[in-house]
Amino acid sequence: MYPRGVVRRFWSSRSLTARIVALTALLLSLGLSLSATVMIGLLQRHLIAQVDDQLSSTVLSLAPKAIENPQELAQEPNLPTLYYLNIQRANEEDVTLLSASTRDHAGKPLIPELLKPGQSAQTTTGWTDPVTVESTKQGSTWRVIIVPITRSGDSNPTGRLTVALPLNDVKFTIQNMAGYVATTAIAIIAIGTGLATYLVRRALLPLRGIETTAGKIAAGDLTQRVPFAPPSTEVGSLSKSLNSMLSQLEQSFAAREESERKIRRFVSDASHELRTPLAAISGYCELYSMGGVPAERTGEVMGRIRSESTRMGSLVEDLLTLARLDEGRPLEIVDVDVIAMLRNARFDLQALDPTRQVKILGINDQPIPQSVWIQADRDRLQQVLTNIIGNIVRYTPRSTPVEIAVSQNPTSVLMEFRDHGPGIAKEDYEKVFQRFYRTESSRARSLGGSGLGLSIVSSIISAHGGHAQLAKTTGGGLTVKIDMPIVQSKERMKA
Repeated sequence: MYPRGVVRRFWSSRSLTARIVALTALLLSLGLSLSATVMIGLLQRHLIAQVDDQLSSTVLSLAPKAIENPQELAQEPNLPTLYYLNIQRANEEDVTLLSASTRDHAGKPLIPELLKPGQSAQTTTGWTDPVTVESTKQGSTWRVIIVPITRSGDSNPTGRLTVALPLNDVKFTIQNMAGYVATTAIAIIAIGTGLATYLVRRALLPLRGIETTAGKIAAGDLTQRVPFAPPSTEVGSLSKSLNSMLSQLEQSFAAREESERKIRRFVSDASHELRTPLAAISGYCELYSMGGVPAERTGEVMGRIRSESTRMGSLVEDLLTLARLDEGRPLEIVDVDVIAMLRNARFDLQALDPTRQVKILGINDQPIPQSVWIQADRDRLQQVLTNIIGNIVRYTPRSTPVEIAVSQNPTSVLMEFRDHGPGIAKEDYEKVFQRFYRTESSRARSLGGSGLGLSIVSSIISAHGGHAQLAKTTGGGLTVKIDMPIVQSKERMKA
C-alpha cells in the first residue's frame, strides 16, 4: 500500500485537465455503480415476486386435489414441467413430482424435513411465505412455498403441500441485465470521460493563451496581452487582472527606460559641458608650463583659468542640486512670506542692473497683498528666484523693464516674471525645461548659461506640488509663470 505522501505527490504532479477528467470519471463510475446496484436489486425483487405469485396461484389450484387424492394428482397431464411438487401426509407415503429435464437443469430443492415419518398430523408445520433454498445442483436455487393440508370441516392439518420453482431463469436474467448494465456503464464512462476531456480542454484553452502570452512577455515583449474572455468567468476575471498588471508593468518598464535614457543623456551632456572648461583650464596650464605665456599676459591667463573654474564649479553645483532633487529628499518646509521674497528678488535684480525698471504688481490689476504666507522650503524657493533673475539679466538687454506679478487664491499662489527681451520661439517653451537645452540664438553658451537653470526651477516647483510654464509677454518678451500650493502635504515635509 502506497504512503499517502506518495499518492499526494503523484496527484499534485498531474495536470489540471487530468485531475478534472479523473474526478469526472470517478464520479460517473460511482454514480453508475450505485444506479446499477439499485436497478438490478429492484429487478431481482420484481422477478422473485413474479415467481412467488406463480407459486401462490399454483398452490391454490393444487391444494384441493392434494387433499382428496394425491395419487391422482401425480397422473395430472396438465401439470407444469418446471415445478417441483411434494405432498406429505401423516403415516402415508410421500408423493413427489419433478420432471427429469427440470432435475437435469436445476437439480432438486433441498427442503428440510418438517414432518418425520409417523409424526402426528397435528404437529405438522409449514412455510406459508415463499423462501429461497439451495439445490442439489451447485449454483442453482429454488423458490419454495409449503402450506398445510387440511380437510373440509377440520382445522387440524393432516399434511403439507410443497411447491417450488427453480430460480435459474431469474438468475440468468439478472446476469444478462448486469452484463448489459456494465457494458452500458463502461460506454457511458468512456463517452463521459472523452466529453469531459474535450470540454475541460476547451474551457482551459484561454489558459494556454495566457501561458503563450507569458512566454512572449518573458522573452521581453511587454506589448503582449492575454486574450479576452467573458468577465463573468474565472478565466475572464484572471485575464482582466493580468492585462491590468501587464499594462502597469509596461508603463513601469517604459518609465524606467525613459529614466535610463535621460540619465545617459544627462551624463553625456554633463560630460560635454564639463569638458569645455576643463579643456580650457588644461590648455592654459599647459601653455603656461611651456613658457608660452608672456609676462604681461599672465594675469589675463590666470583670470581665464579662474573664470573657467568658477563656471565649472557652478555647473557641478547645479548638477548636485538636480541629483538631490531626483533623489526625492524631503523638503525643509517652513512658513514663507512670498511677498517679502519677491521684494528681495526685485532688489537683487536692480542691484545686478541698476538701469532696469522693476515693478511688483498684482495679476489682472488686482491689488498687491501685504503678505502671502505659504509652506515651502525657503532655500529652494530662493534658488528658483535666483535662477529666474539670472536668466533675465543674462538673456535680455540692459535697461529692459521687468514686472513681477503675484496673486493668491484659496489654495495656491501664482507668480509671473515678465521680461521684455527678445523672447524665444513658442516651440521651445517646453524644451527649455529640459536639462542642458539651449535655443539657437539668445541662449548661447557664450552668455555663460549651463542650460540647467530652468530645469532646476521646474524640479523645485514640482517637488513642492506646483508647476512652472512659459508664456509670451504682452508686447514682446518672455513670462515665467509659477503656480505653487499654499499648504504642503505631509509626504513632502521633512519627517
